[in-house]
Amino acid sequence: MTMMLTFPRFLAPLCLLIVPCLGSAHDVWLQTDSPIVRTGENVQVDLRLGNHGNHHRDFKLAGRVTVDWVSLDHRAPDGTRNDLRKQLFATASAEKEGYWTTPIAVSQPGVHCVVQSLQRVMNHGRPVRSVRTAKTYFLVADSLDSASVDQPIHSQPDGLPFELVLQSCPISETVVGRPITVVVLHHGKPLPDVVVSFIPEGQELSGEFDPEYEVRADDRGEANFVPDVGRRYLIVAHHKAEDERTDEYDYTSYASTITVHVANQTPWAMGN
Repeated sequence: MTMMLTFPRFLAPLCLLIVPCLGSAHDVWLQTDSPIVRTGENVQVDLRLGNHGNHHRDFKLAGRVTVDWVSLDHRAPDGTRNDLRKQLFATASAEKEGYWTTPIAVSQPGVHCVVQSLQRVMNHGRPVRSVRTAKTYFLVADSLDSASVDQPIHSQPDGLPFELVLQSCPISETVVGRPITVVVLHHGKPLPDVVVSFIPEGQELSGEFDPEYEVRADDRGEANFVPDVGRRYLIVAHHKAEDERTDEYDYTSYASTITVHVANQTPWAMGN
């Protein structure tokens, strides 16, 4: 901070631009307060920034993303989309603390998806194009005791430049002891040999590669993980594309996340 105050006055606006850009090197993720809500009630959706420590595997907050940089859509079961950005409010008064959040009143039964995307060119000594995408899901049901999943929208790609696509239902199949399967897509095609981390909230991964919580995608871009504890999980993958460069940036840095609630047991009579 002292160094910034000694800069010439004409550099101050530039500093204000650079500092927020550094935040976009972190990962962005979405999460809800519950994986299932009753029709007509609210679900709380958070837009969070962090996961920067421990080789991008700590599931901890690290600032607040600039809303103007992101697209944030709520996708209903019938395919309609709603831009959530104008509904967001901050949870902290300091500009870069806390996170963004908003309640969504939901009236359409079925599986809902929230999708985020961000693309920025920033400079860490080298100009880098940073692409960050995120998803989360929740189920709306008339009765919490007899909820059902009729349309598996989770397995449909969203056409993002880099994304994780769940092959397991994020509602009925994210249960302790059952495998969670994701596919890594780069420009719509499976990307093999990418490390996918499955981070339980509150758990710190060890080493450069933690075999207990990390899986390398196979030739089909597929990664499988069996959770052994029920809690919220951050699923995250990164990819550095040295060949994706222009005169404006030297390479492209990708990150994609999905946040799921893993239950100790399936608490509802789920149908398909």
